[in-house]
Amino acid sequence: MQWVLFFSDRQVREQLFARVDSTRGLLLVTGVRHGAAMRPPEAREPFATLERLHGEVLSQVLVADEGTTDGMWRDPLGDLGDRLHPGSRDDAYAAATGYLLLRDGRPVAVVRKQGTPFEDLWFLQEALSKLTPRVPPPDPAQRPGRRRAEPAPRSPPRPASGGANARATGTRERTGWDDEATPPRGTRVPPPEPPRKDPWTVLGIAPGTPLDEARRAFRALVAQYHPDKVAHLAPEFHALAELRTREILDAWGEVERALSGGT
Repeated sequence: MQWVLFFSDRQVREQLFARVDSTRGLLLVTGVRHGAAMRPPEAREPFATLERLHGEVLSQVLVADEGTTDGMWRDPLGDLGDRLHPGSRDDAYAAATGYLLLRDGRPVAVVRKQGTPFEDLWFLQEALSKLTPRVPPPDPAQRPGRRRAEPAPRSPPRPASGGANARATGTRERTGWDDEATPPRGTRVPPPEPPRKDPWTVLGIAPGTPLDEARRAFRALVAQYHPDKVAHLAPEFHALAELRTREILDAWGEVERALSGGT
């Protein structure tokens, strides 16, 4: 079973927590980059192969970051990491940035993201083979020569399976699919830079307004949009107020230089 959640959904955090709490057995949770030109997350690697080979024993929750303004203030994976590891910042960060494996809602392992979906698949199968005998280990001869998969520090050890090796997944030459790899949190593609605004328009005054009058308009705007005014609101309003205040300050710097005879 696969579920895809989106950063732009206001309820993404609550939906993620609900999936983690309600899913029995093994569950994979991770973040993915998602854009209009990309295939659906569940159709990409390593998720498609995991579903095809191990869908009977592994569920997946893919949290898609579209890089839009609607979702840029949300951090559902970071919130989940903090919830699962309230006393360990390192464990919480690892859970939020890697492939998090849970059993009955409890974290059992984290696999680091390696760089390509095919390398990730090898290490995910290795980790899964240690958690259930129903997933055979990958061929050691095909092990990518990069970073190892690391179990979560608080996870109890699990016996490795004695089953036969699965068909070698192997590493492949890099392809266009590598652009759909699952980067760690903090590497999201930022939204396009907005066009530069005219500083006089930002301050709501006409070019050539006397300096004292311009200063009064500037101070009134700063007081109106200061982050302290929205301290009681949700975090996304704090961030928006900070952006608007920064925009006003930058505009005032240009206007003040112009009215003071600067360049």
